[in-house]
Amino acid sequence: MPRLHQYRNRNACYVLTAIGGKVITYQLTPEGEKKLAAARIGPGEQFERSILLDLYRSGDAYTGGSGVDDPLASQMEMDFANDPVPETAFPACDICKSVNDLHLTLRGIPDKLAAQLQCPTCRDLPGAQSDTIIPVALLSRPLLSRLFQMKTVAARSPGVKLFEELLRAEFESKWEALRKRRGNAQTSLFDIGTKDGLGLD
Repeated sequence: MPRLHQYRNRNACYVLTAIGGKVITYQLTPEGEKKLAAARIGPGEQFERSILLDLYRSGDAYTGGSGVDDPLASQMEMDFANDPVPETAFPACDICKSVNDLHLTLRGIPDKLAAQLQCPTCRDLPGAQSDTIIPVALLSRPLLSRLFQMKTVAARSPGVKLFEELLRAEFESKWEALRKRRGNAQTSLFDIGTKDGLGLD
């Protein structure tokens, strides 16, 4: 289960979790910290992996491949309890399964490109020349769709398909939130009318 930690030397937080038997650090955007605070999750507290996944797919939690820069983080006791959301819900490098600093890469000949997610180490492996390399943190659903319209991609790896699914789920969750807000606004208007004795029921 992920745990929120605060840096000792600055007013910011990060998340530690275990994926594939390794401790992974997720940095947070200021908006990501606000979302956790709104959920009443403070430093030192554990929270469900599904929350971290939501922060990841909205771009509010990300890995930079730099590891933990808090000197005491490696000495902290971390209790990663069982979590209903599997580790495999997070995109990983299609070659080595690392989740650090993932980039979308298009490799191969122009008419038969293969799309993969790759970590820094696997991007440096010898092989086919890369046509396109984009950090996943910069990708949005429209941008990814446009890229696949511009480039002839013959194959998409399981990691790319999972990432596309996360972007789709984020898109749908935003529309669902909008529907709920509009629905609540309409309900409140009718409630006000009833209290004023307008006989709207």
